[in-house]
Amino acid sequence: MSYATELANIKKGQLKPIYLLLGTESYFIEEARATLLEYVIPEEDQDLNVGIYNMDEVPLGAALEDAESLPFFGERRLVIIDNPTFLTGEKPKGNVEHDVSWLETYLQNPSESTILAIFAPYEKLDNRKKVSKLLKKHATLVDVQTMEADASRRFLSQMITNAGYQMDRETVQFFFERIEDSLSTGVHELEKLFLSARDDKMITKKMVEDLVPRNLEQNIFEIVTYVMKKDATRAIGIYRDLLLQKEEPIKINAILLGQFRLLIQVYLLAKQGYQQPDMAKVLKIHPYRIKLANQQIRKMNGDRLMQAYLGLVETEEKMKTGDGIKEVQFELFMLQYAQV
Repeated sequence: MSYATELANIKKGQLKPIYLLLGTESYFIEEARATLLEYVIPEEDQDLNVGIYNMDEVPLGAALEDAESLPFFGERRLVIIDNPTFLTGEKPKGNVEHDVSWLETYLQNPSESTILAIFAPYEKLDNRKKVSKLLKKHATLVDVQTMEADASRRFLSQMITNAGYQMDRETVQFFFERIEDSLSTGVHELEKLFLSARDDKMITKKMVEDLVPRNLEQNIFEIVTYVMKKDATRAIGIYRDLLLQKEEPIKINAILLGQFRLLIQVYLLAKQGYQQPDMAKVLKIHPYRIKLANQQIRKMNGDRLMQAYLGLVETEEKMKTGDGIKEVQFELFMLQYAQV
Protein backbone atom coordinates (compact mmCIF):
# COMPACT_ATOMS: atom_id res chain seq x y z
CA MET A 1 0.00 0.00 0.00
CA SER A 2 1.33 3.43 -0.85
CA TYR A 3 2.32 5.76 1.95
CA ALA A 4 -0.17 8.52 1.09
CA THR A 5 -3.08 6.10 0.61
CA GLU A 6 -2.54 4.28 3.89
CA LEU A 7 -2.18 7.50 5.90
CA ALA A 8 -5.43 8.71 4.34
CA ASN A 9 -7.13 5.46 5.40
CA ILE A 10 -5.86 5.86 8.97
CA LYS A 11 -7.27 9.38 9.11
CA LYS A 12 -10.64 8.00 7.95
CA GLY A 13 -10.60 5.41 10.73
CA GLN A 14 -10.00 2.53 8.31
CA LEU A 15 -7.47 0.79 10.53
CA LYS A 16 -5.53 -2.47 10.14
CA PRO A 17 -4.43 -4.60 13.11
CA ILE A 18 -0.73 -4.63 12.13
CA TYR A 19 1.38 -2.09 10.26
CA LEU A 20 4.94 -2.56 9.09
CA LEU A 21 6.53 0.79 8.26
CA LEU A 22 9.66 -0.10 6.35
CA GLY A 23 12.20 2.51 5.24
CA THR A 24 14.64 5.20 6.29
CA GLU A 25 12.97 8.50 5.31
CA SER A 26 12.75 10.28 8.67
CA TYR A 27 10.15 12.80 7.47
CA PHE A 28 7.72 10.03 6.49
CA ILE A 29 8.49 8.09 9.67
CA GLU A 30 7.76 11.07 11.90
CA GLU A 31 4.59 11.98 10.00
CA ALA A 32 3.29 8.40 10.12
CA ARG A 33 3.94 8.16 13.85
CA ALA A 34 2.16 11.46 14.50
CA THR A 35 -0.79 10.33 12.36
CA LEU A 36 -1.15 7.07 14.26
CA LEU A 37 -1.04 8.83 17.61
CA GLU A 38 -3.56 11.48 16.57
CA TYR A 39 -6.11 9.31 14.79
CA VAL A 40 -5.94 5.94 16.56
CA ILE A 41 -6.08 6.94 20.22
CA PRO A 42 -7.78 10.11 21.55
CA GLU A 43 -5.29 12.43 23.25
CA GLU A 44 -6.97 12.04 26.63
CA ASP A 45 -6.50 8.24 26.48
CA GLN A 46 -2.92 8.14 25.23
CA ASP A 47 -1.27 7.90 28.65
CA LEU A 48 -3.17 4.68 29.32
CA ASN A 49 -3.52 3.13 25.88
CA VAL A 50 -0.28 3.88 24.01
CA GLY A 51 2.86 1.83 24.51
CA ILE A 52 6.15 2.63 22.75
CA TYR A 53 8.93 0.05 22.95
CA ASN A 54 12.52 0.41 21.73
CA MET A 55 13.89 -3.05 20.94
CA ASP A 56 17.41 -1.82 21.65
CA GLU A 57 16.37 -1.38 25.29
CA VAL A 58 13.46 -3.71 26.15
CA PRO A 59 12.55 -7.27 25.14
CA LEU A 60 9.98 -7.93 22.44
CA GLY A 61 7.86 -9.78 25.00
CA ALA A 62 7.12 -6.55 26.87
CA ALA A 63 5.56 -5.01 23.74
CA LEU A 64 3.57 -8.15 22.88
CA GLU A 65 2.27 -8.51 26.41
CA ASP A 66 1.00 -4.94 26.10
CA ALA A 67 -0.49 -5.69 22.68
CA GLU A 68 -2.44 -8.63 24.08
CA SER A 69 -3.81 -6.59 26.99
CA LEU A 70 -7.27 -5.04 26.89
CA PRO A 71 -7.46 -1.24 26.56
CA PHE A 72 -8.05 0.90 29.65
CA PHE A 73 -11.31 2.87 29.43
CA GLY A 74 -11.19 3.03 25.64
CA GLU A 75 -11.90 1.14 22.43
CA ARG A 76 -8.37 0.16 21.47
CA ARG A 77 -4.66 0.22 22.28
CA LEU A 78 -1.76 1.41 20.12
CA VAL A 79 1.55 -0.42 20.52
CA ILE A 80 4.60 0.91 18.67
CA ILE A 81 7.75 -1.15 18.23
CA ASP A 82 10.94 0.74 17.29
CA ASN A 83 14.27 -0.59 15.99
CA PRO A 84 13.34 -4.27 15.47
CA THR A 85 16.85 -5.30 14.50
CA PHE A 86 15.83 -8.95 14.83
CA LEU A 87 14.03 -8.57 11.48
CA THR A 88 17.33 -7.89 9.71
CA GLY A 89 20.71 -9.50 9.36
CA GLU A 90 22.29 -6.82 11.56
CA LYS A 91 23.76 -7.56 14.96
CA PRO A 92 21.35 -6.40 17.72
CA LYS A 93 22.46 -3.57 19.96
CA GLY A 94 22.82 -4.29 23.66
CA ASN A 95 22.15 -7.67 25.26
CA VAL A 96 18.36 -7.69 25.01
CA GLU A 97 16.87 -11.08 24.17
CA HIS A 98 13.74 -11.23 22.00
CA ASP A 99 11.16 -14.00 21.86
CA VAL A 100 10.58 -13.86 18.11
CA SER A 101 8.38 -16.97 18.16
CA TRP A 102 5.85 -15.06 20.25
CA LEU A 103 5.65 -12.40 17.52
CA GLU A 104 5.24 -15.12 14.88
CA THR A 105 2.23 -16.46 16.80
CA TYR A 106 0.78 -12.96 17.33
CA LEU A 107 1.00 -12.07 13.65
CA GLN A 108 -1.27 -15.01 12.79
CA ASN A 109 -3.84 -14.13 15.47
CA PRO A 110 -3.58 -10.43 16.42
CA SER A 111 -5.62 -8.79 19.16
CA GLU A 112 -8.86 -7.27 17.88
CA SER A 113 -8.53 -4.26 20.18
CA THR A 114 -4.86 -3.40 19.44
CA ILE A 115 -3.14 -1.61 16.57
CA LEU A 116 0.45 -2.85 16.39
CA ALA A 117 2.81 -0.57 14.42
CA ILE A 118 6.32 -1.83 13.74
CA PHE A 119 8.73 0.90 12.63
CA ALA A 120 11.61 -0.77 10.79
CA PRO A 121 14.10 1.98 9.76
CA TYR A 122 15.90 -0.23 7.26
CA GLU A 123 16.11 -0.54 3.49
CA LYS A 124 14.99 -4.16 3.66
CA LEU A 125 14.32 -7.06 5.99
CA ASP A 126 16.07 -10.41 6.11
CA ASN A 127 13.58 -12.38 4.03
CA ARG A 128 15.20 -15.66 5.01
CA LYS A 129 13.67 -15.34 8.48
CA LYS A 130 10.27 -16.84 9.17
CA VAL A 131 9.14 -13.78 11.10
CA SER A 132 9.93 -11.49 8.13
CA LYS A 133 7.89 -13.69 5.80
CA LEU A 134 4.95 -13.71 8.21
CA LEU A 135 5.11 -9.94 8.59
CA LYS A 136 4.91 -9.43 4.85
CA LYS A 137 1.97 -11.84 4.72
CA HIS A 138 -0.09 -10.55 7.65
CA ALA A 139 0.94 -6.90 8.14
CA THR A 140 -0.01 -3.87 6.08
CA LEU A 141 3.25 -2.71 4.54
CA VAL A 142 3.71 1.08 4.46
CA ASP A 143 6.64 2.26 2.34
CA VAL A 144 8.65 4.98 4.09
CA GLN A 145 11.80 4.58 2.01
CA THR A 146 14.01 7.55 1.15
CA MET A 147 12.95 9.27 -2.06
CA GLU A 148 15.15 9.47 -5.13
CA ALA A 149 16.48 12.96 -5.89
CA ASP A 150 13.95 13.78 -8.61
CA ALA A 151 11.00 12.64 -6.50
CA SER A 152 12.27 14.59 -3.50
CA ARG A 153 12.59 17.74 -5.61
CA ARG A 154 9.05 17.36 -6.92
CA PHE A 155 7.70 16.81 -3.41
CA LEU A 156 9.46 19.88 -1.99
CA SER A 157 8.53 22.04 -4.98
CA GLN A 158 4.89 21.12 -4.46
CA MET A 159 5.19 21.89 -0.77
CA ILE A 160 6.54 25.38 -1.58
CA THR A 161 3.72 26.01 -4.06
CA ASN A 162 1.00 24.68 -1.74
CA ALA A 163 2.23 26.98 1.03
CA GLY A 164 1.92 29.99 -1.31
CA TYR A 165 5.64 30.77 -1.54
CA GLN A 166 7.84 31.40 -4.58
CA MET A 167 11.48 30.78 -5.52
CA ASP A 168 13.07 31.64 -8.84
CA ARG A 169 14.76 28.82 -10.76
CA GLU A 170 18.29 29.67 -9.61
CA THR A 171 17.24 29.80 -5.96
CA VAL A 172 15.37 26.51 -6.15
CA GLN A 173 18.41 24.82 -7.70
CA PHE A 174 20.70 26.31 -5.04
CA PHE A 175 18.30 25.17 -2.29
CA PHE A 176 18.27 21.59 -3.60
CA GLU A 177 22.06 21.58 -3.83
CA ARG A 178 22.43 22.93 -0.29
CA ILE A 179 20.14 20.23 1.16
CA GLU A 180 21.60 17.57 -1.17
CA ASP A 181 18.08 16.59 -2.27
CA SER A 182 17.26 15.27 1.20
CA LEU A 183 13.50 15.38 1.79
CA SER A 184 13.75 15.46 5.59
CA THR A 185 16.39 18.19 5.55
CA GLY A 186 14.40 20.16 2.97
CA VAL A 187 11.17 20.08 4.98
CA HIS A 188 13.03 21.20 8.11
CA GLU A 189 14.82 24.05 6.34
CA LEU A 190 11.65 25.24 4.57
CA GLU A 191 10.11 25.99 7.96
CA LYS A 192 12.81 28.62 8.54
CA LEU A 193 12.57 29.98 5.01
CA PHE A 194 8.78 30.29 5.18
CA LEU A 195 9.10 32.25 8.40
CA SER A 196 11.74 34.55 6.93
CA ALA A 197 9.69 35.23 3.78
CA ARG A 198 6.28 35.47 5.44
CA ASP A 199 5.72 39.11 4.39
CA ASP A 200 6.00 38.89 0.59
CA LYS A 201 6.15 35.06 0.20
CA MET A 202 9.32 35.36 -1.93
CA ILE A 203 12.27 33.18 -0.89
CA THR A 204 15.56 34.61 -2.15
CA LYS A 205 18.94 33.00 -2.68
CA LYS A 206 20.36 35.22 0.08
CA MET A 207 17.83 33.73 2.51
CA VAL A 208 18.91 30.23 1.53
CA GLU A 209 22.59 31.17 1.92
CA ASP A 210 21.97 32.68 5.37
CA LEU A 211 19.51 30.18 6.82
CA VAL A 212 20.33 26.77 5.32
CA PRO A 213 23.66 25.57 6.72
CA ARG A 214 26.25 23.78 4.63
CA ASN A 215 27.11 20.27 5.70
CA LEU A 216 30.67 19.05 6.23
CA GLU A 217 31.27 17.96 2.63
CA GLN A 218 29.91 21.24 1.27
CA ASN A 219 32.30 23.15 3.54
CA ILE A 220 35.09 20.91 2.31
CA PHE A 221 34.10 21.75 -1.27
CA GLU A 222 34.52 25.44 -0.43
CA ILE A 223 37.92 24.77 1.14
CA VAL A 224 39.03 22.90 -1.99
CA THR A 225 37.93 25.83 -4.15
CA TYR A 226 40.04 28.27 -2.10
CA VAL A 227 42.99 25.88 -1.92
CA MET A 228 43.11 25.75 -5.71
CA LYS A 229 42.90 29.53 -5.85
CA LYS A 230 45.71 29.62 -3.26
CA ASP A 231 43.46 31.82 -1.11
CA ALA A 232 44.93 30.81 2.24
CA THR A 233 42.88 33.32 4.26
CA ARG A 234 39.48 31.98 3.20
CA ALA A 235 40.51 28.32 3.20
CA ILE A 236 41.90 28.58 6.73
CA GLY A 237 38.84 30.58 7.85
CA ILE A 238 36.42 27.80 6.85
CA TYR A 239 38.78 25.19 8.33
CA ARG A 240 38.81 26.98 11.69
CA ASP A 241 35.00 27.19 11.62
CA LEU A 242 34.88 23.42 11.22
CA LEU A 243 37.23 22.98 14.17
CA LEU A 244 34.90 25.17 16.26
CA GLN A 245 32.09 22.81 15.25
CA LYS A 246 34.12 19.98 16.83
CA GLU A 247 35.08 18.35 13.53
CA GLU A 248 38.24 16.24 13.79
CA PRO A 249 41.28 17.53 11.83
CA ILE A 250 42.13 14.03 10.56
CA LYS A 251 38.55 13.57 9.31
CA ILE A 252 38.62 16.94 7.52
CA ASN A 253 41.96 16.13 5.92
CA ALA A 254 40.75 12.68 4.81
CA ILE A 255 37.75 14.22 3.02
CA LEU A 256 40.01 16.83 1.42
CA LEU A 257 42.30 14.06 0.19
CA GLY A 258 39.33 12.21 -1.28
CA GLN A 259 38.16 15.34 -3.07
CA PHE A 260 41.56 16.04 -4.59
CA ARG A 261 41.84 12.39 -5.61
CA LEU A 262 38.54 12.80 -7.46
CA LEU A 263 39.73 16.02 -9.11
CA ILE A 264 42.87 14.29 -10.37
CA GLN A 265 40.82 11.35 -11.71
CA VAL A 266 38.40 13.69 -13.51
CA TYR A 267 41.30 15.74 -14.86
CA LEU A 268 42.99 12.65 -16.30
CA LEU A 269 39.77 11.26 -17.78
CA ALA A 270 38.99 14.63 -19.37
CA LYS A 271 42.47 14.60 -20.97
CA GLN A 272 41.56 11.23 -22.48
CA GLY A 273 38.37 12.64 -23.98
CA TYR A 274 35.82 11.22 -21.53
CA GLN A 275 32.52 13.08 -21.19
CA GLN A 276 30.83 13.65 -17.82
CA PRO A 277 28.29 10.77 -18.07
CA ASP A 278 31.10 8.35 -18.95
CA MET A 279 33.23 9.63 -16.07
CA ALA A 280 30.36 8.95 -13.65
CA LYS A 281 30.12 5.36 -14.89
CA VAL A 282 33.87 4.76 -14.74
CA LEU A 283 34.28 6.27 -11.27
CA LYS A 284 30.90 4.96 -10.02
CA ILE A 285 29.87 8.21 -8.37
CA HIS A 286 26.92 10.58 -8.73
CA PRO A 287 26.98 12.66 -11.96
CA TYR A 288 26.50 15.86 -9.97
CA ARG A 289 29.83 15.33 -8.21
CA ILE A 290 31.48 14.92 -11.61
CA LYS A 291 29.87 18.17 -12.76
CA LEU A 292 31.21 20.06 -9.73
CA ALA A 293 34.67 18.52 -10.14
CA ASN A 294 34.75 19.58 -13.78
CA GLN A 295 33.90 23.13 -12.76
CA GLN A 296 36.71 23.16 -10.20
CA ILE A 297 39.44 21.91 -12.55
CA ARG A 298 38.48 24.13 -15.47
CA LYS A 299 41.42 26.50 -14.95
CA MET A 300 43.75 24.05 -13.24
CA ASN A 301 46.70 22.02 -14.42
CA GLY A 302 47.72 18.54 -13.36
CA ASP A 303 50.90 19.65 -11.60
CA ARG A 304 49.06 21.99 -9.22
CA LEU A 305 46.47 19.32 -8.42
CA MET A 306 49.20 16.79 -7.67
CA GLN A 307 51.14 19.28 -5.52
CA ALA A 308 48.03 19.89 -3.41
CA TYR A 309 47.29 16.16 -3.14
CA LEU A 310 50.83 15.24 -2.08
CA GLY A 311 50.87 18.14 0.39
CA LEU A 312 47.69 16.81 2.01
CA VAL A 313 49.15 13.28 2.12
CA GLU A 314 52.13 14.68 4.04
CA THR A 315 49.76 16.64 6.29
CA GLU A 316 47.79 13.48 7.10
CA GLU A 317 50.99 11.60 7.95
CA LYS A 318 52.04 14.35 10.37
CA MET A 319 48.61 14.33 12.01
CA LYS A 320 48.69 10.57 12.50
CA THR A 321 52.26 10.41 13.78
CA GLY A 322 51.91 13.36 16.13
CA ASP A 323 54.48 15.47 14.31
CA GLY A 324 53.39 18.86 15.61
CA ILE A 325 49.92 20.03 16.65
CA LYS A 326 47.38 18.33 14.37
CA GLU A 327 44.94 21.28 14.50
CA VAL A 328 47.46 23.56 12.75
CA GLN A 329 48.92 21.13 10.19
CA PHE A 330 46.42 22.11 7.49
CA GLU A 331 47.14 25.80 8.07
CA LEU A 332 50.86 25.14 7.64
CA PHE A 333 50.18 23.21 4.43
CA MET A 334 47.97 26.00 3.09
CA LEU A 335 50.50 28.73 3.82
CA GLN A 336 53.25 26.73 2.12
CA TYR A 337 51.08 25.77 -0.88
CA ALA A 338 50.02 29.39 -1.42
CA GLN A 339 53.66 30.32 -1.95
CA VAL A 340 54.34 27.69 -4.62
